[in-house]
Order: sequence, then structure tokens, then C-alpha cells
Amino acid sequence: MVTAIPTPDQLSISYREKLALTFDRQLEADKVDRLPSISECVVHLELLDAIVHVEGQVAAWGKEKGLAEGVAWNTYCSAAAQRFLKWSLAGSHEMPTPPLDILIVWHAYMLNTAAYRHYEIEVLKGRMDFDGISWVTVHRWIDEESQFNICAEDAATMGKLPFPVDLLGALKDGKVQIDSASPYPSTDFDMVAAVQRQLKFAHKMHNTKWLRSPFTSQILESAIRRYEMFITLIAEHPCSSLSPTPDIDLVWHTHQLSPKRYGLYSAMKANGRFIHHNDNLAKHTLDRAFKSTRTLFRDRFGSEYRRFAIKYLC
Repeated sequence: MVTAIPTPDQLSISYREKLALTFDRQLEADKVDRLPSISECVVHLELLDAIVHVEGQVAAWGKEKGLAEGVAWNTYCSAAAQRFLKWSLAGSHEMPTPPLDILIVWHAYMLNTAAYRHYEIEVLKGRMDFDGISWVTVHRWIDEESQFNICAEDAATMGKLPFPVDLLGALKDGKVQIDSASPYPSTDFDMVAAVQRQLKFAHKMHNTKWLRSPFTSQILESAIRRYEMFITLIAEHPCSSLSPTPDIDLVWHTHQLSPKRYGLYSAMKANGRFIHHNDNLAKHTLDRAFKSTRTLFRDRFGSEYRRFAIKYLC
């Protein structure tokens, strides 16, 4: 186990202040086929915290309404899925980064790569150009308390969208009806179920408290390095089922949320093949895949495939 003691300098500024100092510089050197950066992984963690936060707000509203546990969140997600369809088909160019509820659905959809690529190509006809999430904008909209606050200038632009910006507020006011006969194209992909699956991962990442650690950069730097090794294994063993550790999975998810860049990197690493991600596998399948990955990782890189590569004091 490797441990480290933070120096006063390391603790003098928060991860958010450090991020503000590095974000623009990293994006200036952007390459279309690069790995995710530490800053992007940090903002992804911020987004996951914001998802956990809004889930709590929705649950509190459901309790006030006397709804059974989970009903309010399911209602919120169902309305968000319909709003995602409207936004992706009509409003995505006017507002590339949508309100939080739509962002939650979009986030979950992109992490099911086969389904999302089909939707992007067959339904949207490439109009969103596979650009994915703007991490700069998302970071600007999430505060230290994990509250998603759209700035006034951006909110004014959102006023052009065909629905209220604040879904939870609209639900509380009874201004949202879930349309069972939506005029928008249907999809075989269950967006609400995908959001529910990703909510579990959001809680897992939230509970690591990596954003509150003095070693955020070291943790994520190690995760990015291990992710590159993991992708190498996938490329070298295309017929094997492999399973990521949580830190590797965070980086993998972050990469997929920039679909164009992920696709180019995937093709470069896997000899033109797109490396798909499936978040809907049974536990026994994941357990077998993890054992296989552990063996291949040890044989290929000469080190153990641990759940977390480095243990830091917090």
C-alpha cells in the first residue's frame, strides 16, 4: 500500500480552484483522439454528485406528496426521457448543454454505446455530431454543494426551449404531464432503466469522496493510466469479456461521454473496431469477467489488478 501525507500547499486551494487554473490550458491542447483528462474526470464526478443531490430533492418531494418510495424518481425520469427526445430533436443546437434532468438521460444513453450510436445515426441523422458533454459548461453550473445552477445568461437562452427549464419545479407546480402518446420517435431503448442503472454508479462514486480528498489528482492520474492498460487488454483480447475496476470505469464512462473522441480512440487502439460498453450485465457475468481480467492484466503488465490501485489517506 502506498500512502502519502498532504503538505500545507496541497491543502491550500480546493480541487475546484485547481480545476479553474488548469481547464483552459488542457483544452487548448485538445486532440480528437486523446484520453480523458484529470479535469474532465473531476467534472464527471461533480455531475454524479449533482445527480445524487437531485435524486434526494425528488425523493423529498415524493415524501411530501405521500408517494411510495421510488415513484417520484420514476416520474421525474420518465418526464426527463420525453424532454430528452424533444431537446435532441429540436433544441440541441440552441442549447448544447441541456437542463440537468435531460443531461441525466443523455448521460445514461451515451453509456450504452450501441443504442446511442443507433439513435444518433438513424434518428438524429448525425445532427448532434457525437460531440457529447461540454465539461466546461457543466463545471460552471455545479456549485460546491452539488446544486445544479444554470447561470442567468444561459437560462435566458434556454427560454427558447419548448418546456420549462426546471423539471422538478414544474412537477411540483403540476405543469408537467407525462405524454403516453408522444409525437416524438419512439426507441426500443429503455432510457428510464438506463438512468436507474447509472444512479447506482453515481452513488458508488459519490461515496468514494474522491472530490474531497487531497489526492484527487493522484487518484485520477492512476485511474487514467490503468484505463489505458485496460483498453489495451480489450484490444488484444477481442473475444474475451473483461470487467473494469470502479476507478477505471469512471475514466471509461468519462471517455464515452465525448462519443466522437471515444470512437476515434477506440478505432486507433482496436484496429478500427469500436469498443462497446454494456452497463446491463448480471453480477455473475461481471464476476467471471473480473477474474479473467485480473489474470490477463497480471500476465500482460506484471502487476496485480486491484479494485483500486493506490490507497490514499483522506
